[in-house]
Amino acid sequence: MLARILLLFFPLIALAQERMPLREGLAFSASTRTPEQTTAFYAARGFPEVMVREIAATCFVTVGLQNRRDEVVWLELDQWRFTDAAGKPVARITRPEWSRKWEAMNVPLSARATFGWTQMPESRDLQPGEPVGGNVAVVAPTSPFSLNARFRTASGKQIDIVVPGLQCPHHGAVR
Repeated sequence: MLARILLLFFPLIALAQERMPLREGLAFSASTRTPEQTTAFYAARGFPEVMVREIAATCFVTVGLQNRRDEVVWLELDQWRFTDAAGKPVARITRPEWSRKWEAMNVPLSARATFGWTQMPESRDLQPGEPVGGNVAVVAPTSPFSLNARFRTASGKQIDIVVPGLQCPHHGAVR
């Protein structure tokens, strides 16, 4: 059964990657999620209400990436910069920060693990042709913001992909 489900999704994943804009040999897309989208997704997976409220108050940037270069590219989220229209930093919420929040809230380990699978890895290499995707959480800005995603390559080239005009719909506690 699982094999059939995976066979159904692989063509959809491939199709989505084909439609991503190609930037310096990287297929890359970034979009934001509404609180309703994130709440529905995590609540449907049985997450505790306290966890769903915390997630709903956060801005998620969903990223899709595929290395279409002939060399290794390194994904390192600590090299990514989010800035508001005035150029001020928009804070990113890292995996260790989430872990501390979930620990303080006594969130079950199963929910923590499931949440972790939905987030972009903090750091990893991408072999030629390899895809990766997930969410990057930021403290919800009140105005449009930009992402400067910086990547290193095996040849030493640095690639900067700038995504302007990202906007998170109103975020706040779910009632």
